[in-house]
Amino acid sequence: MEHYLHIVFRRIKLLPIFIIILFNYNLFAEGTKELMPTSGSFGNLEIYDMKRPFAAYYNTDPYNRLYFHISSTSETVYFGFRHIVKTGINNSKTRFRIKNPAGTIVYASTSIPTSAGKGYIENYTQAVAGPKISGVPANGYSPFSYTPTTTGDFYIEFNTDTTQGTYHLDYFDLTVVSSSGAKLPGRLWSYNWDISTRSFDNGFDAKMYVLSDDGYVTEVNFNGILAYGFTIACNNTGPGNTPGGNNENRKSVAGNHTRPQYKIFLNNPDENAYPSGELPFIVDNLMLADTPFYKEPVIFTVNINQPGIVQLIIDIDGNPGYQPGTEDVVIVENVNAGLDTIIWDEKDGFGNYVLGNVTVTATSSFACGTTHLPLYDPETHENGYIVTRIRPSTGQCQLYWDDSNFEGGTVNIDGSLSTGHSWAYFFGDVRTMNTWWLGYELAILNSFDFMLRNRDVLPVEFIKFNATYNENRVDVSWETASETNNDYFSVEKSVDGLSFISIGNVDGAGNSNMPETYQYADNNPLQGVSYYRIKQTDFNGDFAYSPIRVVNVTNKTNNISIAPNPVLRGESIQIKGLNSLEYTVSFYHISGKKVEEIIVKGEDFIPIDNLFYSGFYYVVVSSLDETFKYKLLVQ
Repeated sequence: MEHYLHIVFRRIKLLPIFIIILFNYNLFAEGTKELMPTSGSFGNLEIYDMKRPFAAYYNTDPYNRLYFHISSTSETVYFGFRHIVKTGINNSKTRFRIKNPAGTIVYASTSIPTSAGKGYIENYTQAVAGPKISGVPANGYSPFSYTPTTTGDFYIEFNTDTTQGTYHLDYFDLTVVSSSGAKLPGRLWSYNWDISTRSFDNGFDAKMYVLSDDGYVTEVNFNGILAYGFTIACNNTGPGNTPGGNNENRKSVAGNHTRPQYKIFLNNPDENAYPSGELPFIVDNLMLADTPFYKEPVIFTVNINQPGIVQLIIDIDGNPGYQPGTEDVVIVENVNAGLDTIIWDEKDGFGNYVLGNVTVTATSSFACGTTHLPLYDPETHENGYIVTRIRPSTGQCQLYWDDSNFEGGTVNIDGSLSTGHSWAYFFGDVRTMNTWWLGYELAILNSFDFMLRNRDVLPVEFIKFNATYNENRVDVSWETASETNNDYFSVEKSVDGLSFISIGNVDGAGNSNMPETYQYADNNPLQGVSYYRIKQTDFNGDFAYSPIRVVNVTNKTNNISIAPNPVLRGESIQIKGLNSLEYTVSFYHISGKKVEEIIVKGEDFIPIDNLFYSGFYYVVVSSLDETFKYKLLVQ
């Protein structure tokens, strides 16, 4: 009797294990299960519609592929389909194949089945139940399968006769399974999902998961959007991508401007394959770099340990916050890790200089994981989106939008925490309707008032001052209307807009009531952004400064690199790619203080000794012919 009870007890103990295994098998599905959460949902995968060749294996590009990730060669992918069979059309032309990360075909071109059998998903129940493996689950489908011999992001491609019209998948599933039989959700993704709801009256109820390039995951609940046929893509700027034009880039626009960039999953991305980003911290808050003067650029500084986006609102009209169509100004600037600068040209929302001795308010915020959802041709959205942070930060996101390009369009850059960004019947027709949110944000980075000062009358009255990149040099020119006791001018240059060095002097006219013109050529411009100003010095030693001009040198190319970077104190670095000529290598702390300057020849080792503290440094490498600037992290 005791032996019998022991056997029964062992069987009872094994029962939960069996239930767990059965439960896991019943959860095998990734595809239609997510796009159509209920049997009454709508959301077919479009392979070819309105000349959008999603996942078509001819001329497919990386942003129009259906990917799945393999982390181990012991994993297996199970998959099946059902496409919409059209009467009078040669449906046998509908095929698929699989390529590995290197682009090599690893699963040969195969017809998509049109009737019951291997790889055929007969109905919604089978699509949700997933692949039947060893007879489990009983209501699953009989799958195709493939066990890779390498790891990485594989992709599946389809082919159909596009001359015969659009092509949809009624149902599909692609499930990655471990060697132990565990389902591995969060492996199926694309940059640019192409979806159809088959009618303007059918809503799309799916949730999707966006992984930003800096590792922030957000869940997007489409909440019944009435978009019919549309593509789903996300990026970090919006419909536009013009450098320095972030405020305009994020506005909704006419036409198709989706710009796929981020990976979009049907489940929370597998964290082992796609780890979370790190939360940032503020080193130094946003502040003024110097006293701001009338008709001169206002320079702000901020120091954050991670790159991200700073939004700076200059409130001029006296009403708190930003009011579109007023004097108020919004500056949206990408910032790097470490000390960075943001420049306001001191012009209001109408393009006029703000008067001197006028007090304005600066309010700033910082964000990482900035995600834009520019949907093309989304017709109608009465309910608005619901977006939730998944990791590394959690909670519902504020939603932002700017539809001011369209008559009747609304603007919300303050954020909506409820269901955000809805639009009326067919308002989104043939338009790219953009919505954005932040994976992490400091809603108030800093807020303060400041006054634009009028400068005292100077002994030199500047009429013009320009700095322009021309071929391999920066031409600096200025003109004065009058001069009193003017000894000379010094042309000064800066890598950060804070600490300037003199690069040359030009004699002044002394005393003059006539316009005088001056020129200076900087034959060693820095790669990237540089700042120029003129220091005017009197015979008695008094001096004053011109406004600052910004020059961006982007067309200089080189093969010079610094390694290792980051580097530990006590170790050495090499500047690789130098020729046999001698170079001067100058190290500047991010604050602008010069730490060291040495002469190197070839790829000499440079010790990073106790002169260096932990943090970021600018490394300026210069010869007689050229100058390059890099950023080095000392740990």
